[in-house]
Amino acid sequence: MKFNDLLKSGQLKREHTSKQKIAEFLQFAEDELSAAEFNLTKFPLTAYKSAYDALIHAGNALIRYYGLRPTTKYTHATITEFVERILGHDYTSLVGVFKRMRRKRHPLQYEAKFLESPQEIKNSISRAKELIKAIEEHIKIKPLQGRLF
Repeated sequence: MKFNDLLKSGQLKREHTSKQKIAEFLQFAEDELSAAEFNLTKFPLTAYKSAYDALIHAGNALIRYYGLRPTTKYTHATITEFVERILGHDYTSLVGVFKRMRRKRHPLQYEAKFLESPQEIKNSISRAKELIKAIEEHIKIKPLQGRLF
């Protein structure tokens, strides 16, 4: 299995999640992406954090699709690692953006430091959209709102 080491280290644990709940995680991701786009011009740091949170929700949906869930041990790093392992080499560039966003978000969140240009923030949001779409296509579950209409 591609993630036995993450189970053994306590970063993941087995847990069944319904398709409905996975769709809810994907809807959270879509909502965060919308918030990122909405806030981009006036609140770029908030936009960046929203795009990152969107990726976390989509990554969590992917993990849960495989009958697992992240624990509190290195949660964000575990999610990025899992996404990379599951989606594989075809998505290395997009997952690289996710990993980079995680590293950049940490000082923003905990040290009030951030060095990212408006164009880099816009690009991060665009790439986050691509990765979330790839996750949705991989698991073949639509966000909750998309299932209602």
